[in-house]
Parts: sequence; structure tokens; C-alpha cells
Amino acid sequence: MAKEVGRRMMQAEIVEVAKRKEPNYNRLPNDSRQPEILESHIRDLAALFVRNRVHGIFRRTFCSCSLGLPENTVLLGANHEMPRCRWAKATAFRAIDLGNVHGHIFVLTDRGFRPYEYQTGPIPDLSQVDEAFLQELANFLKANNLATLVGLQVIDPYPTQMLELVLPQGTIMLDVSNLNGCTPARQTRWQFGIENGEPRVCKSNETHGRHANGHDIFNAGAPHPKLETFQDIKNALVRENILCQ
Repeated sequence: MAKEVGRRMMQAEIVEVAKRKEPNYNRLPNDSRQPEILESHIRDLAALFVRNRVHGIFRRTFCSCSLGLPENTVLLGANHEMPRCRWAKATAFRAIDLGNVHGHIFVLTDRGFRPYEYQTGPIPDLSQVDEAFLQELANFLKANNLATLVGLQVIDPYPTQMLELVLPQGTIMLDVSNLNGCTPARQTRWQFGIENGEPRVCKSNETHGRHANGHDIFNAGAPHPKLETFQDIKNALVRENILCQ
């Protein structure tokens, strides 16, 4: 039963999103307008995740809109190497291979948890996730007015420290060892664990990054380079002296 719940949750549902426009990425709160979440709520979430044995599967993240997506697109991420990173970009529904995509970040809607950011690749093992956890989490978020602020993100199995920067119609998460002049900015993701038998709140290895232009790589209104391929991304980051050569 748990395995089936996890499979249903992770399936892309691209067609459903296209028809209903739910959740609408562009209507999520902007990073700069998100209020801080009470420490007591974060501790309660840690206990909830640990109690349901999902602290090794999901992390807690802010639901946020870093950029405006064009109509009939979703934010779809893919992992790359040399350098290791995750590039998420606005992708048209018709260009997505539905057999090789799954939900990556989820927000609570009137119809349950639905993905608003996707990832290419096989579905992760969610055999520990069951309906009781999702219902308990949904009840907690609604009771504390956190439904539009707190989301679920699948944990990346690689533990290196990563910084996220904003591209035109996309984002890129890079290993800090490959970056020049970038520093951590606002903490937006938390992971939960167990220490001495008790739930523990841990900072995630992924956070927003900042450089000379702020969180965005290119200045607003400035001409943007062609960013159609991963090689285009690397070339642009090197020219901006952000990516180490």
C-alpha cells in the first residue's frame, strides 16, 4: 500500500497540470516575500517526519517562485556532470518524456500534494511513504497556515554542499567547490534526522546562493546569452566568472 501511495505521488501528472494549471508555479510566493517560520513549527515538523520514518526521503523546503514560467511549461530539472549540478529549466509539456520524469518538489493543494517542480530519471524508492504521513502533514500545514509556504522536496543522495542561482527561465544548483565569489544566502531547506533517539533539525546541504548580482546571475533587463544546452550554461557561467575553469 505504501509503495502504491508513493508511486502515485511521484508520477508526473503533467497532463493534469496542463489542464488544471494546478499548482500554478507563478502564483507561489516570491522568495523575498516569504515570512520566517517559527522555530517551534520546524521542531514539530522534525518530529512528524521522524515519527513517520520519512526523514531520509524528504526534506522541508519553502514553496517559492524564483522566476516567471511561460504558459504550457513546467520547471523540469536534470542532473549533469563536469561540473556536477542540477539544471532546472522551463520546459514545454509536449517536449517531456512522461516515462522518464517524476515530481521533485511538492506543494499542498485542494487535491493533496502535487508537484510544482519535476525531475528527469527513475522514480525514487518511496516504499516508506504512506497515506497516514501525507494526511498528518497536510493537517499540520493547514492548522498552522503553512500550506502555501512549506513543501516537500525529494532528498538528493549526494551530500556535497550546493548553492542555487537563478537563470533566465531556470535555476542551477552547483557544488560550492566549483564556484567563484558565491556565498550562501537565505536558508530555504531543512533536513531532519535523529540524534540520541530524538528528532533533530539539520540545515540542508542545498541553499540559495548570492554573488555580485545577487541571487540572479544576470541583471534584470540586460541582454541574456543563449542558454539552450548545458554547454551554453557552462560557457555563460565561465564568462561571468562564476564557474571555475
